[in-house]
Amino acid sequence: MAKFKPKSKVKKKKKHRNLVYYFTPPLVLMLALGICIMAYIFTPVHMVQPFLNLIFLDNHKLTDVSDGLNIIEKDIKTDNGDGQTFSDGKITYPTFGEQYAVLSAESIQLTCGVFYGVNKELLERGACQSTQSPIIGEAGNTVIDAHVNTYFANLSDLKKDDEIILYTDYGNFTYKVKNLIAFDKNDKRYLTASDQTLLTLYTCQPQVIGSPNQRIGVQCEPVSMKFYAPN
Repeated sequence: MAKFKPKSKVKKKKKHRNLVYYFTPPLVLMLALGICIMAYIFTPVHMVQPFLNLIFLDNHKLTDVSDGLNIIEKDIKTDNGDGQTFSDGKITYPTFGEQYAVLSAESIQLTCGVFYGVNKELLERGACQSTQSPIIGEAGNTVIDAHVNTYFANLSDLKKDDEIILYTDYGNFTYKVKNLIAFDKNDKRYLTASDQTLLTLYTCQPQVIGSPNQRIGVQCEPVSMKFYAPN
């Protein structure tokens, strides 16, 4: 005759099996997260750079033109020279992917190229101007951003009245910091058109893990606009 196990032992085994089913998935998830965090901490920055590059790109200005993008880097002079300048002049309009300015902020030892347009490749080379904002020297709100872990690492050190100069092939344009700004990534009030002539520089609020939701930066007002040739 077949022997039957006592009911109490069967219940204990079922209970033990249920506990294993309940607790195994969370333990595996916690182990996987721990491995990912350790990999993030100990992996060299250049290996995770492609992921960092996507942290703060706002959907309204990201243009996916990686294939066939013609990136133009230019040697733009950053001295005034002895040439005559004018209060009005002709703007040279850049093409997408072209470096058309150099941004200088002595107070934070910042000098970097400014590219027209925003995508991953351009952000690896310098600061980028949104194509939805006016060209440097035009009226309105010119919006420029860069990564917080590269070119705009010290942007938060700017103070009110600090000077910022943008050099182009057609003139040099001096601004001073008017306001320090902080805003949520979905808040576009500082990035949209304005009746005033402004320069807005911004980047991500530094964050160790995850995608930052906060942006920090400065709004600047023009001090002088010096064109190299009149209209």
